Amino acid sequence: MKASRLLGLVMGTALLGGLVLSGVAAAAPDEPAKAFFAPEATKQPAPPKAGRKAFVPAPPGEAIPDWQARWELARVLSYTGKYDESILEYQKLLREKPDLPEARVELANVYFWKGDKDQALGILERIPPKDVNEEERLLMANIYMANKEYDKAEPLYRAYLEKHPDDAAVRLKLADMLSWAKKYEASLAAYEKILAMRPDDVQVRRRYAFVLIWAGRHEAAARELRKTLD
Repeated sequence: MKASRLLGLVMGTALLGGLVLSGVAAAAPDEPAKAFFAPEATKQPAPPKAGRKAFVPAPPGEAIPDWQARWELARVLSYTGKYDESILEYQKLLREKPDLPEARVELANVYFWKGDKDQALGILERIPPKDVNEEERLLMANIYMANKEYDKAEPLYRAYLEKHPDDAAVRLKLADMLSWAKKYEASLAAYEKILAMRPDDVQVRRRYAFVLIWAGRHEAAARELRKTLD
């Protein structure tokens, strides 16, 4: 980058999949806005946790069916990072028991943990909406965002935030995404809500300032950047 584009602000950078996670200089007003924060869905997914409830043990004398044992095997394999083996077991389970929406959702999560976002999204989109919970809808939103399908991600984020207005992490994803879609005023409004909750968050304020620059509000951006450097 040219020195004139650094805005006098030197910040550390880390590359991830060709995106700069932090410290990218704000784009000049006549250039497309550049993402300076990689969406969560583009990062290496965190290892899954054994969050799903195991089946209640069968009463004495009652046999545990093969399909139930296979379901637990598929889950355990995913918890230990053996994603390909887990996927095979889920596929066998769903061939035997196709009407298990919870198992399909779990299979979508395993594909996501493996890094295959398109497979995960394809499964989630085929599940009836009533069988997809908030966590899976956020997963869908993250994948849409990573695929630059911002128009599909935005309503999912907004629906979640209507029920959870204090979730600053999800609101930050929405604010970042709106900036990439060049919806600068909507992005700024989202950042302002976050800053109302977290006024001392230097990184959020810097992102806010960068979007102000992209929106052509340079004096306001300068004020916000100074706040982060005092």
